[in-house]
Amino acid sequence: MNIQTFQDTLQLFSTADSVDEITELCRFHCQNLGFDNFVYALRIPTKFSEARVIIIKGYPEPWLERYWELGYHASDPVIAYCSQHVVPIQWHDLRLEKSSLSALVMNEAAEFGLRAGISMPMHSPRGELGILSFALNQERRSEACKISQHAMPYVQLLGGYVHEAVCRVFGVADPEDKLPLTLREQECLRWAADGKTSWEISQLLKLSERTVNFHLNNAMIKLDVTTRQHAIAKAVLRGLITPYPF
Repeated sequence: MNIQTFQDTLQLFSTADSVDEITELCRFHCQNLGFDNFVYALRIPTKFSEARVIIIKGYPEPWLERYWELGYHASDPVIAYCSQHVVPIQWHDLRLEKSSLSALVMNEAAEFGLRAGISMPMHSPRGELGILSFALNQERRSEACKISQHAMPYVQLLGGYVHEAVCRVFGVADPEDKLPLTLREQECLRWAADGKTSWEISQLLKLSERTVNFHLNNAMIKLDVTTRQHAIAKAVLRGLITPYPF
């Protein structure tokens, strides 16, 4: 597939309006790039201790069932890598200790036909983590490396389109879901997140301490929390406050 044809097919993700459409587009690219299976997983933090997971399935169902039943996500080296990076990785480049749980996960995946592959991480402002993976049932490492190396730039482009399509279809990070914190409430919370007291914030913003407390209390009411610490955590989790831009 030439780059122009590839770019044209990427645009179809922008109009996809169902899981089935996204799945079929992913399957099309999986086959055209020379892979056997694919999966896209999106982790959406709902609380700091909980997360919602969305999966576009293209992996063998028995493997997915075993994976979740045994809690392999906690030891998956692909997830560990993608949580910390923004560029794709070929699975043979993952650093695994032979007797580790991470190695066990990858070895068992190979038994289900997922012997080699490539994974692309996507990160969103509200803390979502998306991972697009393509897999090969190829025992010859040299052949697997050749296919995944050729696919690297395509998967890097493809990942963002899949990620945005899934977020749109599932209503992730819908602006209407955001609470209307005022600019002053955001400023006060942002300084509080840096450990400033109400008095210190009042000096920085040239307000009275009473006014600062008024804004912080209003933010707590809107966020439905009872402590300043919880307000900060919830505002960060929902993308309502972020560090100052450049």
